[in-house]
Amino acid sequence: MSLITLRNRFASQPQRAALIDYAGLARGMRILWNPAAGPVDLVTGRSWAAGGNASIVPAQNGKVFSFDGADDYYAYTGYPELTGNVGTFFMWCPTVGGPDTYGHCPFGASSPNAFAYQVYPDLRVAIGSNGASSGTLSSWFNTKSRSIVFVSGGTAATCKVFLDGKEAGLTWTSSPVAWGAGNKNFNLGRYVGGNLWEFDGTILIAGFADSVWGAAESRAFHENPWQLFKASARKLWPADTGPGLSGVAAIQANRGSTGEIAQHHTLAVAGLTQAGGASTGKIEQDQILAGASLAQSNLGSAAGVTRGIALAGALVAPARTLSTGKVSQAHMLSMGALAQGKILPGGAITQTHILIEAGLAQSNAGDALPISIGSGTLVGTPSMQANAGGTGVITQIHILSATFCIQINKASAEAISDGVVIESALFSQPAEATYIKKPGIPVGTPPWLKTMLEILTGRRGNRIALPAFRALTFSAPPTRAECEALYAYINSVRDSLEQLISRMDG
Repeated sequence: MSLITLRNRFASQPQRAALIDYAGLARGMRILWNPAAGPVDLVTGRSWAAGGNASIVPAQNGKVFSFDGADDYYAYTGYPELTGNVGTFFMWCPTVGGPDTYGHCPFGASSPNAFAYQVYPDLRVAIGSNGASSGTLSSWFNTKSRSIVFVSGGTAATCKVFLDGKEAGLTWTSSPVAWGAGNKNFNLGRYVGGNLWEFDGTILIAGFADSVWGAAESRAFHENPWQLFKASARKLWPADTGPGLSGVAAIQANRGSTGEIAQHHTLAVAGLTQAGGASTGKIEQDQILAGASLAQSNLGSAAGVTRGIALAGALVAPARTLSTGKVSQAHMLSMGALAQGKILPGGAITQTHILIEAGLAQSNAGDALPISIGSGTLVGTPSMQANAGGTGVITQIHILSATFCIQINKASAEAISDGVVIESALFSQPAEATYIKKPGIPVGTPPWLKTMLEILTGRRGNRIALPAFRALTFSAPPTRAECEALYAYINSVRDSLEQLISRMDG
């Protein structure tokens, strides 16, 4: 059964501890909270303790952490694995209330080093307790539906803040403080040890990653924060439809009606095995193909003929045994030229067999009379065998080679299915898409639908255009300025493409 994984397809809050998409937006994730799963860090499984009036309550967009701005928080002491001063703290807030004495400090630690993310009452920002920024946010307090991303690259020059997916343009003069070694005394919703920095509002999702986010990640987080999670795999077909597809092996079973032939085919890289079973009185064959040796066994009905053939480089010994009163013969083959004569009693038959290395051809004909054996020659080239019965004859021809196997089965009065079903959609050429002129929006379209169509088609001043082609030249060796120009152009193209994907995917 095929499984299909759909990335970035969460449209609403997962009501459980969903898988984290470490290969996507959540790469480098170290702490992640989803209130629908409780006050639990989904990365490590650590459960945080609530303090004050902090609680989880239902809201329009899903369950949220609620803080009333009066010493509410979630706390945990630990995380010795977090070190350094490089990383990203992010949160999505359905509501943001008024500032406390020192504004809002949504996340921080008091030991072993003071480390906090803070928005001052005058809308300046501090990242890792590095001091206030030289600029201010456009807004923050007493608003709704906000996202904020604090980014630290380890230096003052690499610190950034993204508000609602857009860079705020702030600058700093000092580098962020490092977490410090050992356990940290963490608080979500306030700065530890004080009641002047509390966050007032609700948090839909929040977390910390040791990767450095840019404009694309911050915009994707604001538009759909659930892209941090990975959608579970879905089955392509219901479980009772039969076909099974996977990247490792393919197994297909075809069964006919009562009295017809059933075939089971198993395909694998190592070898091919086929088993065919016929109804009573028919011929049953088991064929095993391998590069080392070939073995074939044919079983007829009761009182029929049993024959075994073994081919090897050292010795070949076929044996033929009939029922009571019939002829029993045994043949021993060696590496040199062999001539064998067998005299049967009373009007018996004399047979002489000469073996050479030219080729192998064997013919067996049987009906109600005793079996007669003609001449045969054995070689290492392809082998052909034909079996002829009485009324309702079945003829089978088998060609064995090292590269592929071809089998032709013919039966009288009954049809045989080769067990192969090909969907016409797999080999038919897809219909060529015709150019359709972009239509206008019909008169009378509801306002909400008209707005949505204008956003999708870029008619509201939000067109997404690829950067113009730039002819870049390089010295030998290239200079730093030339390389930076190339990186800037690639990043601008990537940013436009991610905007388009984010818009259509959201």
